[in-house]
Amino acid sequence: MPRVTPSRAAAYAILAVMYLPIALLALQSVNSSPYIGVWEGLSLKWYGMMLGDERLHTAAYNSLAIAAASAVSSTLLGVAAGLAVRRQGKVGLVDAIMYPPLVLPEIAEAAALLLFLTALGVDLGLKTVVIGHTAFNIAYVYVVTAPALQRSSSLEDAARTLGATPARTLVTITIPLAAPAIYAGFTLAFILSFTDFIKTLFTRGPGIETIPILLWNRARRPGLSEFSSFSYLAAITMVLLAVSLAAALAYVILSTRLGGRRFRGDT
Repeated sequence: MPRVTPSRAAAYAILAVMYLPIALLALQSVNSSPYIGVWEGLSLKWYGMMLGDERLHTAAYNSLAIAAASAVSSTLLGVAAGLAVRRQGKVGLVDAIMYPPLVLPEIAEAAALLLFLTALGVDLGLKTVVIGHTAFNIAYVYVVTAPALQRSSSLEDAARTLGATPARTLVTITIPLAAPAIYAGFTLAFILSFTDFIKTLFTRGPGIETIPILLWNRARRPGLSEFSSFSYLAAITMVLLAVSLAAALAYVILSTRLGGRRFRGDT
């Protein structure tokens, strides 16, 4: 049996803090009892209840629609910013614009966005949530994709030497080479938008719910009905985690395939 050193014990403690709450959440989601700390046996009834929860269906549709629209918009704008830096060479200026949203408190960003939209007289709704998510996810996409877009490539030099236009070089060389990074940025933007609570809370219109907002609204009144029971909310949270993990897994699989094709193409 390996000796438990202080560093190993610290690593185990960190892993426990990270994953034990998720394990307990998963266990609660299959607990037949609706109450925390009361075990009444294994049951999947809480997952089955989701099929008849129309309010959850609407929230899920809103979450997916907002996340998809925000991810596409953020990726297009973030990649465009990376390409602009590549052409103009003003890395320091663009970085100074892009990096602050990564470190500013999210609630301050959300409040500022709400004040801005209100000052413009924009009616809050799904579109303002998409705008809010996109505005801040652009920075994440830029940080992920810019290094891949900015590095020089012998293939690009060869294409230009052979007479390829800049547009053709971009479509056939630059974008395919940066495809894993672009998809990573898209996946990150999708997950951030799909699971976001604070910016959604500040920019949504009346009656609009996403899954995080729905969880919050029901968690404030636990036990009011089975739909607001701890076990049912735990089941919804596990589905939320599963969607995020599925998106991350899809990125790993696709980036591996794209990376392999790129490597074979380079050789």
